[in-house]
Amino acid sequence: MNGSKVAYRYAKSLLEVAQEKSLLEEVHNDMLLVSETLSNNSEFAEYISSPVITAEDKKELGKKLFGSKIEVLSMNFLMLIADNRRENVYEKIVKRFIHLYDELRGVEIAKVISAVELDDKLLSRIRKQVANLTGKVIDIETEIDEKIIGGYILKVGDYLYDASIKNDVQKMRRAFKENLYIPKL
Repeated sequence: MNGSKVAYRYAKSLLEVAQEKSLLEEVHNDMLLVSETLSNNSEFAEYISSPVITAEDKKELGKKLFGSKIEVLSMNFLMLIADNRRENVYEKIVKRFIHLYDELRGVEIAKVISAVELDDKLLSRIRKQVANLTGKVIDIETEIDEKIIGGYILKVGDYLYDASIKNDVQKMRRAFKENLYIPKL
């Protein structure tokens, strides 16, 4: 079974159990903490996904890092991932849970990639426009990528709107190549 299917099944199961136990908000906050820890600490992410390190060692580290900070349900879930040797999709499971939680709340994530940091006023305008188009509540994630030179790239679900200068330059290159006219002598 591929990693995406595994991640979906684990995340969906956690979501359902959290709902049954009325711990959905708490578990969501726990998964945000775990996701942030994985993103901000590459050594932790490598340690968790390493096939060489035993499940017991990974569980011990998980208990030390998150023991008193997260719900028992969340901790048991993290231990289950280690017991079932699914650490290779650990991060995917956590991200998938967060995505399913957002879907449940009717929230859509819009990712804005720009060459420079965008101000709050512009992000607010983008949020409103995307909300009008989708009919959903929009949360915006931002990313800086200097390679796009200027403008921005907007990703919402399967939709991609590329208003970057890099994209414009690539379009002009293609147009020049396709319409290149060489007169016969």
